[in-house]
Amino acid sequence: MKLIIQTLSQIYSEHIWLELSDRDLELAKPVSQDYSNETGLNNAYLNRLCLNAFLKWMQENLGLETSLSVFPNEKDLPKIWEFVNGCGINFGSKRLVLVPSDAIDIADFAVPQEWVDIPDWTGDYYLPVRVDLQEQYLHFWGFISRCRLKAEADYDPIYHLYYVERDWVIPNLDNLGMASNLCPNEKGKIKALPQLSETEAEKLIEELSKPSLYSPRLKVEFEKWGALLNESLWLQKLHTQRKQPVSPPIWNLSQWLDGVTQVGWQTFEELFKSKSLAPAFRVQQVRGIELETPEKIRRAVKQLYNSQSEVTFPSNIEEPDALVHLLQHTTDESIRWKAAEYLWTIAPNYQGSAIRRVMDLGVQMMGHHIALMVAVLRKLNGKVAVLLRAYPMHDSLRRDRFASGTKLPPGLKLTGLYENGTPIPGLEAVARSEPQDDYISLYFSADLGDRFNVRLSLENISTTEQFVV
Repeated sequence: MKLIIQTLSQIYSEHIWLELSDRDLELAKPVSQDYSNETGLNNAYLNRLCLNAFLKWMQENLGLETSLSVFPNEKDLPKIWEFVNGCGINFGSKRLVLVPSDAIDIADFAVPQEWVDIPDWTGDYYLPVRVDLQEQYLHFWGFISRCRLKAEADYDPIYHLYYVERDWVIPNLDNLGMASNLCPNEKGKIKALPQLSETEAEKLIEELSKPSLYSPRLKVEFEKWGALLNESLWLQKLHTQRKQPVSPPIWNLSQWLDGVTQVGWQTFEELFKSKSLAPAFRVQQVRGIELETPEKIRRAVKQLYNSQSEVTFPSNIEEPDALVHLLQHTTDESIRWKAAEYLWTIAPNYQGSAIRRVMDLGVQMMGHHIALMVAVLRKLNGKVAVLLRAYPMHDSLRRDRFASGTKLPPGLKLTGLYENGTPIPGLEAVARSEPQDDYISLYFSADLGDRFNVRLSLENISTTEQFVV
């Protein structure tokens, strides 16, 4: 046994620590052609690792060889991972749902609503599993009953997740067998899902099968989505049609400068209406400069003018107009971006500011929700300046975890790539571990017609967007 597992198992003796061999990792690798995107591929890998290891542990330690099986069934589970994280195990008359994550933090864990509210998928107990691929081990750190989960978890209606705080998780897994014997009904009431007609199901499958880089689980109300997945034949058809090759969209930044924004990108204000964003989006300061009062704003704008010698601060003019004046006349690239950032903060809808749009990437990178911001600004020499930023996003229901503000996960990389996918030298930013970053950013200049890609990556998870100037 590895030293790290020996040490951790001594500190948390009530938890289960399972070492993963190179052979375990190899056997769990999915066939990439079976999944339409990286998220589904990663779901399949992590869940197969957990399923194989925990079934083996139960057989060796609990003597349950004849009463173990997976649910909904072995044939459907790989298809489910295209859309949803999690896997189920039947043992005797009880059901366990394993919820793997490669996130380091165990302050809480997220259970997809599908495993809680689809009648044929519900478990008696839910087990969070931390997967450490670098050190090659699994950490099973407790369990919670469905009754307790429904009563105590925070439900996120945007992402269709139940967030369970660590305080509600029973850490001693030895108590699982006792609890299953003493508590005959740990599921509680299960609400039936509506019946879909064949016509309605076919229409949903056609709509949800359209090419995309992410799971379509959030594109339809949960009741209909759950009813669709609950039927094995419909699940099979949706999975088959989703595997068709996906051509990612190419976002045209020149159109943005002409006032045309493509579907999928929003202003910050539009995103505020539907998501709860990290404080880095909202605080009235830029790079440590406070912009909370008229006096502080005016002082900051004057200091920005004083930091360059090309343009004189105009008299009898409001601060937003002064910032636009500076944007239009200075040739100092860093000053122009600072002026644009000040303008975004104090007058986000001001005409004449650099165009910026933000996309909720809709993926979890090791449990972290990330948003990508892209801003474009016409330069005086005809080129276009491009600013890229990655921000953390959070869910407002998770009060305890985010009371002190959300930061980017250490090691998150923001990388600029040539059109062929090769990294552009010098165009990469990496989130720090100490102190943690509110955001990371890159900026560069491009000619009209130039193509480039932007990749966000964290360990073995990545997502890429394509652009043309």
